[in-house]
Amino acid sequence: MTSTPKIAVLTAALCTALPASAYQVTDSLEVSGFARAIAGYLDHDSRRFEGYTDEFSITEQSLVAIQPTYSFSDKFSVTSQLIAHASDERDSGVEWLYLSYQPDNAWHFRAGKLRMPFFMYSDSVDVGYSYPWVTPPVQVYNNYLFPTFNGASASYFYSGTDFGLNLETYYGYFRGDLFLAGSRVDVETKVDDLAGLVATVSRNNLSLRLSYHQGDNQTVIPYIVPLKDALYANGLDASARSLESDGQVYALQAAISYDTLNAFYKAEWVKTVTGYDIAPEVIGYYFSAGYVHDDLTFHGTYSNSEYSEVMPVMELPTEPTGDPQTDALASAYYQAFATTPNGSLESYSVGVRWDFRLNMALKADVTLFQESNNDRSGFFNGAAGDDANATLSQIAWEWIF
Repeated sequence: MTSTPKIAVLTAALCTALPASAYQVTDSLEVSGFARAIAGYLDHDSRRFEGYTDEFSITEQSLVAIQPTYSFSDKFSVTSQLIAHASDERDSGVEWLYLSYQPDNAWHFRAGKLRMPFFMYSDSVDVGYSYPWVTPPVQVYNNYLFPTFNGASASYFYSGTDFGLNLETYYGYFRGDLFLAGSRVDVETKVDDLAGLVATVSRNNLSLRLSYHQGDNQTVIPYIVPLKDALYANGLDASARSLESDGQVYALQAAISYDTLNAFYKAEWVKTVTGYDIAPEVIGYYFSAGYVHDDLTFHGTYSNSEYSEVMPVMELPTEPTGDPQTDALASAYYQAFATTPNGSLESYSVGVRWDFRLNMALKADVTLFQESNNDRSGFFNGAAGDDANATLSQIAWEWIF
């Protein structure tokens, strides 16, 4: 709760200092930004979802950010994004910082700390004004992944009479924490040789996006390390190897969008594969449609995520043997697999957006979540055996400047 005044003060300062569009400080320096104030309530007395509980909260997703860009010339510039989160579970500070070189209208090169281009809304996932929902579907936008990386990217853009094409490739590395399986458990992660390719084809009102991402991942799961070491020490190498979390990972993504002046239809799909026995594959997707009437947008979305089954190595006994050490290792090992997500999470969302000003919008969403395998979807935190259904209600104020 201590971060709430920080957001309020910074937002008030920005409201006073900056107009409702990018502010040209000097001939070379331009400043833009955005802010979000989001309130939410989960109607479940023992569950927690994305930080929301059965107590009204305004700190989980509220934020404010500024984005200064300094141009050295028509071709060279440096861009940074400074962001302050109300939630203590997200780090505030420098989100982006990169050098940009654009020799012509077709090519764009960047190097530094960049946004990971996993999804259709990756570049603007914190800019709520850019999409219809209060929160993008979590089954796609919060699985195993991380928001930024350090490296370089190259983009090529072609605009013809019949279609437009945008190609982007990147290479770099990641160091930091990520949310494992959608939960609020931070795990230390290193990803080297991080590379990917993104292709977006547009024709009239239709847009298709395909992307592929891969990297050499090393993830440290704190509660697994002592168990893995104990298994190796007792000669149970097969069981210990099944708890390893180092190796090649990849993600596939596809999205399609059709937009008209008074309607839109969107769908997005992502598959993440780690190759680890203890970490299941996950597929997430959503379908969304909306209708626009004057300043109001009405929309509905169906989303789902599904985890693959994870199977332990049957090297340890499954029944008590009477040997305390063996029984303790067996219990801990099988429990690690028993708590790994292998269920699904469906959601049904309806919402409305009101663009009451050119650069501001008010939103209200209601989302029903239905979890299979009780508490095994990887998103809810709560006691096993609880009712697996919950409804999240949210309202938001969005601003870009």
